[in-house]
Amino acid sequence: MELIIFTAMDGLATHIEQFRDLAVLSPSQLDQVNRLIEGTRPPDALYLDDTRAAPLAELWRTATLARRTGVRVFVNFPGTARAALNEAQGAGLPALAERDPAVVATWLGEQLGLRPGTGLRSSAVIAVGAAKGGIGKTFATCVLAEGLRRRGLQVLVWDSDISNPGLVPAFRVPSSAPSYLHLIQRGPAHWNPTGIEPFIYQPEHTRGTAEGWGAIDFLIGSHAVARAENDVRLPDWQGFYHGTAALSGYDLIIVDTPPDYLRRPYATHVLQSGGTVILPTPPGARERMGVGHLLDHLRDHAPDSLERCTLLFIEPERGVTATVPDVAALFQRRYPQVRPLGTLPRAPRLASLADEHDGYISMLDLGPHSTFAGAVHRVADTLCVRLGLQPTLPMPRSSFWARMHARLRGDRALVLPTPAVA
Repeated sequence: MELIIFTAMDGLATHIEQFRDLAVLSPSQLDQVNRLIEGTRPPDALYLDDTRAAPLAELWRTATLARRTGVRVFVNFPGTARAALNEAQGAGLPALAERDPAVVATWLGEQLGLRPGTGLRSSAVIAVGAAKGGIGKTFATCVLAEGLRRRGLQVLVWDSDISNPGLVPAFRVPSSAPSYLHLIQRGPAHWNPTGIEPFIYQPEHTRGTAEGWGAIDFLIGSHAVARAENDVRLPDWQGFYHGTAALSGYDLIIVDTPPDYLRRPYATHVLQSGGTVILPTPPGARERMGVGHLLDHLRDHAPDSLERCTLLFIEPERGVTATVPDVAALFQRRYPQVRPLGTLPRAPRLASLADEHDGYISMLDLGPHSTFAGAVHRVADTLCVRLGLQPTLPMPRSSFWARMHARLRGDRALVLPTPAVA
């Protein structure tokens, strides 16, 4: 069954995920809802409420269109449209006035005759967002995934930036890896854990180790497939997101989102669905301005969820006069709900060695006792605490003498492992 929900109610989509055999689409505009209803494959049911402050006349127009095409319609008017509740019930629409997302989800399940599943998803979801390219989004995704893997966690990385799939070269993903874009084209009936699992790429070079490390798996959107099949519609992405979030076996799902957040508000949807948004924040003027624009957008569309946004500061490049403490104080004054996650130092030598290596190798392997590695492990530990993750391994630490020895030799004595992927 396919259900469209038009709502800004925080956490409603998350509660609806407890039902079996249900694909949920969450468009943010009524014209998107209308296009889906008028399409060749209309949904089975539609839920509308007044939490997005849409005019009541437009809500009625959408409800009428849906009923004309045979779509079941459910309305919830807890806010400004509450006076129209009796009118909706008189027209034969199942209706209520409720602000609690858990109560609304239970009511919807009863109306649709759905059975509860095993409960809400067990894995946390974070979106790494940015308002411009080259800000360090893919870099942050890579180091966070590797840092969490070293704590014994199972991580799924979803590359949803199909216009510029930076994770493909970073992790040496071959062109033969399955593309989830093929699955999206098959339709909502396949957007469930059973349908998604065969499209997850599990490379050998990010498997678990004898030391107890976890694994990193991938959902990749091939650039070639993206060109051939055009673009992914926002409602399709949202429906696929709910199927991905319901996957079992992962402690954390990291979504690498595209920078055009107005046309592809993927980070906004993750936040509205109960997830966390991490924004890489270099202190340069253009970079911090882009972060501010994205935070303003998130505050407009999910004002009650801004405390689940966090800033990952990145030390400035050579020549930038602004410092991380100055920029951190600026954001603290303007967005007091947003907390910092930590600061990553620049490590150009380690980054260059990793890029030039024949196969995949992490910067944490090239400089295990470096200042950079220590910062990554502290950031990963802070993230575990905030998300309530339970690592099976303690945070890696280096002794003073190991750090001094590594600094004196510049890590030049490090022997590179044999590449896993040529």
